[in-house]
Amino acid sequence: FEKLCSISLSHINVYACLVCGKYFQGRGLKSHAYIHSVQLSHHVFLNLHTLKFYCLPDNYEIIDSSLEDITYVLKPTFTAQHIAHLDKQAKLSRAYDGTTYLPGIVGLNNIKANDYANAVLQALSNVPPLRNYFLEEENYRRIQRPPGDIMFLLVQRFGELMRKLWNPRNFKAHVSPHEMLQAVVLCSKKNFQITKQGGG
Repeated sequence: FEKLCSISLSHINVYACLVCGKYFQGRGLKSHAYIHSVQLSHHVFLNLHTLKFYCLPDNYEIIDSSLEDITYVLKPTFTAQHIAHLDKQAKLSRAYDGTTYLPGIVGLNNIKANDYANAVLQALSNVPPLRNYFLEEENYRRIQRPPGDIMFLLVQRFGELMRKLWNPRNFKAHVSPHEMLQAVVLCSKKNFQITKQGGG
């Protein structure tokens, strides 16, 4: 879901509690993450922007290669070689919950009335030139855009969703399109909503 603190609803400096999965702002003394760690004895947090792990309330960084699977699921990366072979090898992957899936052919969660949007996103994710462009973030990360341009958010969120759909190391055989759909709502100035299906 959208990376917002579950208490302040801020998207700045957000940490995920790796025990319960909730998002909290900050990690300093009196921050929401700090208070959560003390009250519930949940001690491992991930900064959702830097992808660094911290132990709270002691506030030290955890460096452990076994945590790389978590950061990869949040931000999958693809090499040009991997992308070139996507259509040549249809290899099943095993999710951490034990289910098998074919990368690129995974479910999208329904959030209210977004099943039509999910069908469109699934179709777009299987158009090879479009998919290949968005799987490699370097293709569009440095695009110059005018100040205050929010439309680039659609590009970023679509790229993130493509990488998650094609991730061969997913935790589950489905992905949430929530952040992509939120970008559509925002960039369309609420002309497109995820709470009701659009009219023809």
